[in-house]
Amino acid sequence: MNLIKEASNANKIDEHGSWDFGAEFDRKGRGSALNWDLYAYGFDYFSKKLLVIIQIRQYVLRKKGYYPQIRKNYYLLGRNEDGHSFAHSIESNVIHSAIRKNKDVILSVQNWIFGHDYKKIIRQGDIALVPIKKATAQPIEGSQLLIEESHQLTAEMICQNGNVYAKNPTLVHLKDVHPTVKGNGWFKVMVANRASYWKFAAPTID
Repeated sequence: MNLIKEASNANKIDEHGSWDFGAEFDRKGRGSALNWDLYAYGFDYFSKKLLVIIQIRQYVLRKKGYYPQIRKNYYLLGRNEDGHSFAHSIESNVIHSAIRKNKDVILSVQNWIFGHDYKKIIRQGDIALVPIKKATAQPIEGSQLLIEESHQLTAEMICQNGNVYAKNPTLVHLKDVHPTVKGNGWFKVMVANRASYWKFAAPTID
């Protein structure tokens, strides 16, 4: 699948390197293998672009007769607005729970990523504007705030108490990957949840 191939070789993979699928074993059966399985696929509610969920599995046998080491990562894969692929690490229990309950696996994962009903948010990459009735936190000085070093938030009022809230916000992505988004009213600014992962197969960076 092209999407998985592109994600595995993405130039935005972090310092742990790309995904090198394949196997290499010696005559005694010692060695390692890295492979992937497709768990779900669907289309984004907003963009209608293809999204897939995969498991990446590492098998390592260090000594003959020993138990192998098996480790797994799970990712949501898709394409950003600029066409580049992304891989977002997700929790396996979210996937398996959705499958057991016969729910939309893609949407369930997106709900977990943003901690809210995905259909009701305004999204810009890994940042979301989640609608709320009103913020109870104290306002900060100024009308701008940098989120995750790449998302410029401008609003009529910005409040902060460990979380960030904004009235009539505008989000500009400074790396020009995602289009500018705006909201009317009060919003909580959410940074996407990412699952922990084994470093043999790292996620991409937004």
